[in-house]
Amino acid sequence: MDERVSRTRRAKLFWTLFIGFSLVYLTYSLGQWQTGRAQEKLTLVAAQARALAASPITPTSPNLSLDNLSYRKIEVRGRFDAKALIYIDNRQVNGRPAVQVVQGFQPKGEQFLIPVDRGYLLRDPTDPRRAPDMPLDMPAGELDIEGTVLPRFAQSAELSGIALGDVDEIHQAESNGMRVWSNFNAAAFGELSELPLSNFVVTLQPVEQLAGVDGSEGQGGNKQVTQVNGFYHQAVPLQAQVAKHKGYAFQWYTMSAVLLLLTGFFVYKEFYKGRTT
Repeated sequence: MDERVSRTRRAKLFWTLFIGFSLVYLTYSLGQWQTGRAQEKLTLVAAQARALAASPITPTSPNLSLDNLSYRKIEVRGRFDAKALIYIDNRQVNGRPAVQVVQGFQPKGEQFLIPVDRGYLLRDPTDPRRAPDMPLDMPAGELDIEGTVLPRFAQSAELSGIALGDVDEIHQAESNGMRVWSNFNAAAFGELSELPLSNFVVTLQPVEQLAGVDGSEGQGGNKQVTQVNGFYHQAVPLQAQVAKHKGYAFQWYTMSAVLLLLTGFFVYKEFYKGRTT
C-alpha cells in the first residue's frame, strides 16, 4: 500500500511540475516573441528614419527599389490628372468624418502616374453622405510637390499610419460627381488613366520618425492638424506599435514569473510541507 501511495505521489509531482513548467515556458516564449517583434520594428523604424533624413529624390521611372527608397523624400514637378481622382471613405480627422483624397500625378516629361495622397477633406455634418467638394484655391497647371515615398497607402510591418491598404474587393460609389471608394486598389486606380501606374505611392502629409512612440497622439487623443491648399494634413507616425509590443512582452514575462512562483508554492505545500509534517 505504501509503495502504491508513493508511486501516486511521484506521478502527481511529475505532472504538476510538467504542467507548471510547460506553462512557464509557453508564456516566456510568447514574451520573447513580442520582444523580438518590438526589436524588428525598432530596426525598421531606424531604417525609415535614415531614409526620411536622406536627400530628396526625383524619380524618372515608374518602378523604384522599394527596399532602398521607401520613406525617402521626393521632389518632383508635374501636374495632377483630373481623371485619376478618388475619395477614400470612412476616414476621420480628430473624430470628424472625412474622406482621403488620392489623385494621380504625372511628372513633367514622363509617361506614368504616381498615386498621391493629398490629404483629407471634412464631410458636411448636416449632409454627411454627400462627398465634399474639392478645394477651390488649389494651384492649377504644373506645380512642384514635396512628399514621402511609400510602398503602399499603409505603413509597412503593421505600423499605423495612413489607414489605406491595397485590397482586391472595394466598394465604389459616386457622390457629388466624385468617385468614393471604400479602399485603395492599384489595379482599379490604374484604369482611370491611360498612363501606367508607378509601383510606389506618395503622401503629401508629414511623416514623423518619432511620433507615437508611446502610443499617444497628444492631449485628448487628437493629432495636430494643419491645412495645406484646402486639405487637412495630420502627421503619420512610424513607431506607434513598438510600445504595444513591449507592453505585451512585459505581461507575458510577468505571467511566467507568477506561474513559476505558483508552481513552486503548490509543490512545496502539497509534497514537501506535508511530508515534513
